[in-house]
Amino acid sequence: MKIRGTLILLLLLPLVFVSCSGSDTFQGKWKALDKEGNKFEISFSPSVISIMDSVGTTKKYKYTQTGIQYENSVYTYTLKLEDGRGYQLYFPTKDESVGLIRDENGQQMFTIGRKDFVAYDDIYQLN
Repeated sequence: MKIRGTLILLLLLPLVFVSCSGSDTFQGKWKALDKEGNKFEISFSPSVISIMDSVGTTKKYKYTQTGIQYENSVYTYTLKLEDGRGYQLYFPTKDESVGLIRDENGQQMFTIGRKDFVAYDDIYQLN
């Protein structure tokens, strides 16, 4: 009986984990720069990412948070969009007010800052 309960728990755990909403740490509005220096505003709600470009065009994507990793004082949150694309929110500083959005291959998509637009090189100088 005990083994059956453990087995059921192990089978349900991935389902619960996949349906997680985004962490409070990264929810809210961010100022973002892409690799070319174009400005965006990115907003995270518990289940939707909104990306507004400099002319006001907004795109929305449903997502789930599929993981979190903490190593050497660095948090990395793994997100999966509804269409299957995966991304990482990477916070290399201790205060988590600046970070990177990377694609599944670890390539930088955006730098993000709560208060200001932040260049890629500036993020690593803040450590």
